[in-house]
Amino acid sequence: MYELWKNNLLDFNTLLLTIYSELGLNEQEYVFLVLLARLIQTKPGDWTFADISTHMTIDDASCSLLFISLVERQYVSVTSQTDTEGKRFEEYSILPLFEKINKHLKQKKNQSQSTQREEIFKMIEQEFGILSPLDIETIHLWMTEDNFNGDLIKLAIQEMNSYQIKSIRYIDKILLEWKKKNITTIEEAKRQLIAFRQRKQTAATTSAQAPVVDPNFYYDWMNE
Repeated sequence: MYELWKNNLLDFNTLLLTIYSELGLNEQEYVFLVLLARLIQTKPGDWTFADISTHMTIDDASCSLLFISLVERQYVSVTSQTDTEGKRFEEYSILPLFEKINKHLKQKKNQSQSTQREEIFKMIEQEFGILSPLDIETIHLWMTEDNFNGDLIKLAIQEMNSYQIKSIRYIDKILLEWKKKNITTIEEAKRQLIAFRQRKQTAATTSAQAPVVDPNFYYDWMNE
């Protein structure tokens, strides 16, 4: 993410705006960091706190104190460097901020996945009651090794219910078919179901001996 920002491929302002409070920053610090990031990109080593205070409601001295606070709290780093002529200069970086952002987003993702897994287990327990160790292991693999998202698993459960079948194996069959066909989102799965039903209806109407096809019939997963 840091490299994307360095190459102007990341909307840093919007990214930070959505999570700055979750990172322990206030509004003033958010504005300061947005301005600092722009200066580091456009005027590295050639900017002053006056360049920042011009766009804020605080003076140069207050900007300096704000900067020191951000360095101490490890949102910004300052390192001493030497140029080709042997002159020393200070280099400013917001890499520590990006490290905090990456860590925070990873934690949020893990929390979201954990919550989703709990919801899936509760949903399946409502369908089947007490689960066997094998069933629990199968469900766990759906969400870890196979990385099926929760919505896809819920759709598979709905497909199972459409046949009035209660079988973890049946759900597993549906999910494995989707995986084989590289279907990873609920939108793709629904499109496949619609296309399948349309093909069946077309085939039925072109056969004189074919029975009337219910437009609400479902995918025959066990005979796929």
